[in-house]
Amino acid sequence: MANLPSTTANVLGDSSLDRFDAVIIGSGAGGGTAARVLATNGLKVCILEAGTNYFLGLDDPAPGMPIPLFSNDELKLGARGLIEQQALIEPRTFRASADRGDRELIGAVNSLPKTVGGAAVHADMQCPRFNDVDFRLGTELGDVPGASFADWPLTYDELEPFYATMERLEGVQGMAGADPFASPRSGDYPLPPGPTMYVHQVLAAGAGAVGLNPFALPAARNSRPYRGRPACNDCGLCSMYGCPINAKGSVALLRDALLTGNVQLRTNSIATRLRTDASGRRVVAVEYLDPEGNRAEVSGDRYILAASAIESARLCLMSDPGGPGLGNSSGQLGRNLMFHHQTICVGIYQQDFHGERGRSVTGGFTDFRGVPNDPARPLGGIVEFGANSEKITDSLIYLLDFSFSGTQLKAFLHDSPLGSRLGALIMQGEDAPQSTNRVDLDPAVRDINGLPVPRITYQPHAFELAAREVYGPKMVELHGAAGAQFALVAPIFEGAQTPASRHILGTLRMGDDPRTSVTDRFGRFHDVENLYSADGAPMATSSGYNPTITLQALALRTAGAIVDPQRPEAVVEREV
Repeated sequence: MANLPSTTANVLGDSSLDRFDAVIIGSGAGGGTAARVLATNGLKVCILEAGTNYFLGLDDPAPGMPIPLFSNDELKLGARGLIEQQALIEPRTFRASADRGDRELIGAVNSLPKTVGGAAVHADMQCPRFNDVDFRLGTELGDVPGASFADWPLTYDELEPFYATMERLEGVQGMAGADPFASPRSGDYPLPPGPTMYVHQVLAAGAGAVGLNPFALPAARNSRPYRGRPACNDCGLCSMYGCPINAKGSVALLRDALLTGNVQLRTNSIATRLRTDASGRRVVAVEYLDPEGNRAEVSGDRYILAASAIESARLCLMSDPGGPGLGNSSGQLGRNLMFHHQTICVGIYQQDFHGERGRSVTGGFTDFRGVPNDPARPLGGIVEFGANSEKITDSLIYLLDFSFSGTQLKAFLHDSPLGSRLGALIMQGEDAPQSTNRVDLDPAVRDINGLPVPRITYQPHAFELAAREVYGPKMVELHGAAGAQFALVAPIFEGAQTPASRHILGTLRMGDDPRTSVTDRFGRFHDVENLYSADGAPMATSSGYNPTITLQALALRTAGAIVDPQRPEAVVEREV
């Protein structure tokens, strides 16, 4: 009988487990999804999570979801970074290219939350699927100079059943057919769309006026009670914040996994090395630092990397000091790092959008996703409608950036032209994969634990810059049609500028050919027979859509193939 909930410090789940069929590194969207599949099929799972747990009672089998340690507190989360990686002690380094020297920046470089639940905790959980064409862009685009586009080793049709399962398990709200450019679905969404934000209504009217097709974006935020979680109460602080009532599906699958009694989640446990046998073909243990900083290890039959594309590549590199990296016979480990090239266009309006009253982002359109090889409609990405919900952050801009004080500061706080009256269009543009955009280990900089930090080498490609040039003016036009007084496209600054998107993809590219890819069509390493990837790292291209539901569908498929290699789709939806 499982010992739930755990009474052991820094442990969730059954603390008595001491033998594991699988060890998962990371408890975020991919790790939690994989754990659910394995655990509901009877496998014993250990999860190592580098961060702290703010979901007290997540492993308590009492009905409903426990209330987490989150609140609408801008100081705690927005200003002080409660769940963020602390760049002073765990930095990353950045350079635009190798000819810029060893590094140009040291600090916060596309870091993701360190917490149980991972980046899904701070995400607003937009869940659009990729399109069928996204899985064959290597063929559709042909040779793009300087880029490394490739076909995925699977098709949309192969992944569609796993998309559908993820939407049912997590509770995605949406409406089939609302997006005229979406690929075929096997069924409707499990939840209907919730109320739209006022900014959605205004910008949707502008979009319609210029011939675009706005709709309510699918999202894993409950529009009504679902699977023991309440409906969203429209508190406003959704994006970049943990949900105080668990209306978001951030840890829904992880809780399912814990309640099976087949999972032990160790928090504040930092993986430092994958140790292999003499052949180098099998991992035999994960070495890690426990919450007190002591060296420890855990073993299992299989190992799954789900620490994010940057950290998973880093761990493979740290596991082969002085060598090319564990599983890197192709030379592709760490390469083809992608983000989404965000084009942000803001409009200043006369009315107050009340961004603090709603679900962060409720609408957008996909007309700018474009068509391969059409210069008039290049491959951009989904466009989201947004408003400013953070009043304290708004105030700090006036106080610190503009140096306002006294009556002038009070006037701007009252009128809030950069906050309450700002409407935003955010395009998640396709980011061309490039072999030179990569993760490696910085040769000199180490973190507080003495570990080499990941170094990011990245610069945008002409591919995404061309899409920006085409769609930026169209976004300004949309704002004009919606009634904005002013509109501008946020500039790109030259020099050492890290990409703003936290959609981190690539580095462990999947493919059928071991000479040109790191993992196979099920996320298993070509070179290491019991090592898998279940985060954004295997993605061959970035598409132009928020990646979470695709990442999770891949994780479902990977874990399903571990349980039943012949019929992975048949084992991924078993109940706890």
